[in-house]
Amino acid sequence: MHIDMGGVLDHFGERMKRLAIYDPLYRLGRKTKKDHSSQDIPYYELGMLTLLFFFENMIVRQKTSGVKELAAFLYKVNDGKIDMNREEFLELAREIIDVFRPSNGSRNSMTFYNWETKQEETIYYSILKAARADVKSNTQYYTLDDQGLELIFSSKEYFSEFQISINQLLLRKQLEKGEFIGALRQIDEMSLSVENLRERLMKIKHEVTRSIVSEETYERYKNLIEDIHVRLARENQEFDELQDFVRLTKDSLKYQIENEKDKKAYTLMLKIDQQLEAVHHEHSKLLQDSIVLRTHALEAAQQALYFIGLDNFNFQQDIVGAMMGKPLPLHASKTFVEPFLKVARSREWYPLSVFGKQRIEKRTEEETGRAFLEGASEEQLNQHKEQLKAYFKEVMLEARELLKGRTCITLEEICSSLEEKESVLLEQRLFYDFWIMLHQKSPIDLDELDDESLLSGVKEVLRGMTNSIKVRENEGEIEKYERFTITNMEIDLTLEVKAGEDDGI
Repeated sequence: MHIDMGGVLDHFGERMKRLAIYDPLYRLGRKTKKDHSSQDIPYYELGMLTLLFFFENMIVRQKTSGVKELAAFLYKVNDGKIDMNREEFLELAREIIDVFRPSNGSRNSMTFYNWETKQEETIYYSILKAARADVKSNTQYYTLDDQGLELIFSSKEYFSEFQISINQLLLRKQLEKGEFIGALRQIDEMSLSVENLRERLMKIKHEVTRSIVSEETYERYKNLIEDIHVRLARENQEFDELQDFVRLTKDSLKYQIENEKDKKAYTLMLKIDQQLEAVHHEHSKLLQDSIVLRTHALEAAQQALYFIGLDNFNFQQDIVGAMMGKPLPLHASKTFVEPFLKVARSREWYPLSVFGKQRIEKRTEEETGRAFLEGASEEQLNQHKEQLKAYFKEVMLEARELLKGRTCITLEEICSSLEEKESVLLEQRLFYDFWIMLHQKSPIDLDELDDESLLSGVKEVLRGMTNSIKVRENEGEIEKYERFTITNMEIDLTLEVKAGEDDGI
């Protein structure tokens, strides 16, 4: 019996990577800790419950899921099976999260021997990743990483690549049966899968630009991107058909409202139609991204591969050495060298060329299309500068109201307050540029600022309170608006006593 060894060992490393994500569950299963009734604690099952807990929070857009929330969930699910109190469940939740995301900062890894490449390899994976953090209560929140989502999807016996297609099939079946609440959940899962696929496309885009170093690698990425594009096109077509089906179902329910149950069903169909259209829109953008990735990114990678070949080309070794090592016939040597020689160029001038066709331009009094664009006028620049001063002054006025006798405040506190009162400020890029500028120029001596400075309005607001501003980077990140994320900062407005100003001088 003949066995194709290449077929057996092909993609061995990729298969091991898919198996590695199960290792944290196995490590939990090997724990032998007991409860107060001397019964083994089912760590393996609790680990899977933990993953499902964070997956459910991602579906419902809950971004504040940490150790305390997990402990409360496990305690409620337990319902007396495990003989432990609430404090012990809190410690248990920390222990489980520490397995999925080590607290020492190291990443989960697995070392194995790759029979395809004949060498030992180490792969790294991440099941949980840190989300936002609450600096006031010193609480860290978590969410599932890519491998964590893959582990959840694999537990349903299908691959994440076909998650959207399967959700579409299930959605159609549920709509046909009138299970509208289940249909809404399928749409939520589709939305999550679209977000996951968007992150994957971004990773592939970065990998294409930096990882293609051979023709084989280029072909592999080309086939991968082509498969993704074909699948997205097929899914997009199914989305069109689903939306038509939803609208037909909605129209049929509209004229059949006879009681409260029919009214509730019609309301659910309206919500399904709205959410499905939003998911379809995001999925359509992914299809456009895949087209761009298939054309521009792969073309750029192919050009990079060409220049890599030029950089690595050695004329002495690859051409001269080959010709001298094995003497070739004259005509063969000419054919061998010809692609590397320049095209012949004649430097002679033919006198009759003066009678050839000449380019004649019609001279007009005013030539159009050849002038440089003019920059902004001095008046426009001054007007823009005054607008910036007024805006920075407004932001600092909002921050000053929060101080209430203090000299130190965090950007997190300022943003949280503005979220309730002036949320429009958090939606403007200039708001974040202001704090970044303060951090770059820190420490700032307000006495040295003149009236022409962009921070002159800030100086006016803080006059009598302080003579300096110090902005230091703090722990955590702030994301009050989906377009902007900024590192938390500490703003110190402590009054500084300069030499010659104290009572002793």
